[in-house]
Amino acid sequence: MTETMTPGASYILQGAMYFYRDKNIYCRYQYTLRDAVDPALLQQAVDAALAEADYFKTKLVQEKRVVYLAPNDQPFTVCRDSRLRAMPEETAGYLFNVSCEDRELFFDWFHFIADGHGVSRFLTRILMEYCNRRYGTGFACPPLASAPAYDMQALLAHDPTANAEGLPEIQPVEVEEGQLRRSMVRLDKQSLVDAALRCQVKPVSALFGLLCLAIQPFIGRDKVEYCYSTDTRQAVGVPDAFYNCVASFRNGVQAGPQVRLADIAAGIDADLRASIDHPRQLAQMAKMMSWVCRVDALKAPLRIKKRVFSMGERMGDFPADFWISYLGDPLDPGRNYPAALADYIQDFEVWVPPDGASVGFEVASFRGQLILCIQDKLGRAGIPQAIRSVMEREGVRVLSALDVGDGLPGQ
Repeated sequence: MTETMTPGASYILQGAMYFYRDKNIYCRYQYTLRDAVDPALLQQAVDAALAEADYFKTKLVQEKRVVYLAPNDQPFTVCRDSRLRAMPEETAGYLFNVSCEDRELFFDWFHFIADGHGVSRFLTRILMEYCNRRYGTGFACPPLASAPAYDMQALLAHDPTANAEGLPEIQPVEVEEGQLRRSMVRLDKQSLVDAALRCQVKPVSALFGLLCLAIQPFIGRDKVEYCYSTDTRQAVGVPDAFYNCVASFRNGVQAGPQVRLADIAAGIDADLRASIDHPRQLAQMAKMMSWVCRVDALKAPLRIKKRVFSMGERMGDFPADFWISYLGDPLDPGRNYPAALADYIQDFEVWVPPDGASVGFEVASFRGQLILCIQDKLGRAGIPQAIRSVMEREGVRVLSALDVGDGLPGQ
């Protein structure tokens, strides 16, 4: 194992490996750069960033009863088209991939190895290294330190279900699947901020409420259940962690045809504010990781562990009608990066197949826009138009709303 993959860190990733290894849960960040991408310079940039980020220089090792990450000594190769590669089979064992085509730069990775906040620092470093070579920008590129694993036993001490028998009594929402359909809605960010101010709530709370109102007609009942994740790095004390470090929460609101944003915004905001309270984050994360540790301790083959792990999804209090992930600024969110870096990037998209729901919303904030990349497992038509209708009714300006295509991007 690598230095960053201490036993505690392996537990952090273990459960996700059980679940995701056979489901091809790929994430894709897609940047449109100012000029056509130079593949040779991009290769140099990736090599330079990878040399400073041992955490990503890993491969997956799967044995009879365990699965873990080990050092990968193979060279990494940038691909010269947009096709989504099978990882790790087509990527020299690496659990991420970088490719380019014309002005587009694509970054794909397995969801279990890093969340959006974890991977953004690595990707931003690649972009800075590339701009230094392509444009002579001279961006400073300090070492990419990663926090060590947190103390797993200290975290589990916060588990409120530690002495409970069996699974919690939670009524899950049935997740249906069919042909995956993608769509995209772009909002004027300031108009959403203004709508939130009218309701005296956080902008992200207003966004959650508006999406509840838009999705309600598609689910056939007034109550809409949604899930979301919160970044727990500060709560756990590992602000520089690359690995997944989130706590997931579920909330439900009454969102019938006559309901307006002002009717539900305050309740959503109160729930969201409570979920970023460190003690609540630690309790929820501990509850989820407790199940991971219990499954990992089983003396059983991986195929059995995978089956048992999937039974414990309710430990995170989901599935729900839809999942929403708010990334914010995709250029290393929460950190200081050169403001001039944005001058070389024209656009951004983010695609993550929905897990734990039939519909997934990935939301980024870039160049004054909120970019909603939507994936619906049931292939329903009309979702972007429904979002436009609700947004415009509540005074939020919609810049575009369109269907993008079927299936995963790059396929």
